[in-house]
Amino acid sequence: MASQYASPQQLDAMLGALEQDLPALVAAHPSPGEFWNAFMRRVDPIEDSTCDDDDTVLPRLNAMLAPYGMRIAAVE
Repeated sequence: MASQYASPQQLDAMLGALEQDLPALVAAHPSPGEFWNAFMRRVDPIEDSTCDDDDTVLPRLNAMLAPYGMRIAAVE
């Protein structure tokens, strides 16, 4: 049975695509609310493809958001 989770290479590719698209996403959604809605629509499928104990996505998302003065707070 195949894993329902993305391989590390697939996850890296999904995050890389999001990071590449981020400048256009920021420019297209100048309102913070609009930006976060659009951004999370892109992030949700990525998070859905990881196992619950995968702690690599949030730091990478925050690293790509940092140049824009944004971050996602961790939920404990």
